[in-house]
Amino acid sequence: MTNPTAANLIARSNRLGADPKNTNYAGGNTSAKGTEIDPVTGQPVELLWVKGSGGDLGTLTEAGLAVLRLDRVRALVDVYPGVEREDEMVAAFDYCLHGKGGAAPSIDTAMHGLVDAPHVDHLHPDSGIAIATAADGEELTTTIFGDRVVWVPWRRPGFQLGLDIAQIKAENPQAIGTILGGHGITAWGDTSEEAEANSLWMIDTAAAYIAEHGSPAPFGGTRSGFEALPEPERRARAAALAGTVRGLASTDKPMVGHFT
Repeated sequence: MTNPTAANLIARSNRLGADPKNTNYAGGNTSAKGTEIDPVTGQPVELLWVKGSGGDLGTLTEAGLAVLRLDRVRALVDVYPGVEREDEMVAAFDYCLHGKGGAAPSIDTAMHGLVDAPHVDHLHPDSGIAIATAADGEELTTTIFGDRVVWVPWRRPGFQLGLDIAQIKAENPQAIGTILGGHGITAWGDTSEEAEANSLWMIDTAAAYIAEHGSPAPFGGTRSGFEALPEPERRARAAALAGTVRGLASTDKPMVGHFT
């Protein structure tokens, strides 16, 4: 039987991932912290359920969750060798798994485990990325969200980023999330519903600001001679390319292509 905390996490993930407004395909990860009875001791144990490496939020199932002992994940802070060697920490997550552990933990596991919130969403929405990648992204974050969302300067995903976001949340109790410079968004909540609502508020608030203040043609509009081809011609060209693309993608194992 699926743990209720994990079941709620899967349902939240599927809702968020079903709408491309919220995150790109296979982009982002979600988590929840809760308790389960340890079959060895018979005592409650705190666990972290987090979307594992790879996979898609919209189609996430229980098999796609990594399950880790929360106390062991947080104990990694004491053996963290520093940012120069932080890649070693991904392998260390294997020693934090509970039972068979489920899916392989991703590089973002530290973000979910170290942030002191029961539920965390890390997403890649177009509106959030637009703010995260803007030259004045830090200023825009304050303008759009006030003190409810905090800017995090770009840092490659990993253990140090998890520590950074955990510190930001601890120092900003009024905040519901962060804009990750050059990356995306992270939001959290005390309940699964609150985390989802905070994620959607950040996405929709950013989108509303862009709609009001952004250029109607941010990339300069359509150039003469480069207009979109009629749909039948587009599909014909895609079909002509499909065999070559599928062949390249099937180098390691046969793959099936899908065109949208």
